[in-house]
Amino acid sequence: MSYDPEKYRKKREKVLGIKKRGVGFGTLATLVSLVIVTVLSIVTIPQAISYMATRHLDDAIFKLESNPAWPKSIITGINAIDGVKTIANDTHNTRLVVTYDRRMVKLSNITALFDRQNLNVTLLNQVNHRQHQNTLKKEEKDLATP
Repeated sequence: MSYDPEKYRKKREKVLGIKKRGVGFGTLATLVSLVIVTVLSIVTIPQAISYMATRHLDDAIFKLESNPAWPKSIITGINAIDGVKTIANDTHNTRLVVTYDRRMVKLSNITALFDRQNLNVTLLNQVNHRQHQNTLKKEEKDLATP
């Protein structure tokens, strides 16, 4: 008859003074790795989704030179173009920020609308939407700090 180590395990552990305490290393390592993966996914997944949603957007900043305010017909005309997401005026109503999907709309389509209305408009800047949002946040932060 061969010796079966499992049969006398409890007796051996009692004699040798081996006590099972706490959580095993494998269990602890699994728990720690799950926590790390969960936290990293909570942090990175929303940023990745935000990037995927705005990666094709550009902002074009126009300045109206002839009139003191932007005509409503221009704003509704730009809104009617497929691919234009948002239109925003600055505080003094002199600049117009048009956010558009560069896959669907070319900047020349928007400027052609200004030409049809015989408006003297200057393109101040054309920038990636995310970059423009980051610049606005930085400017707000700089203005808030003395």
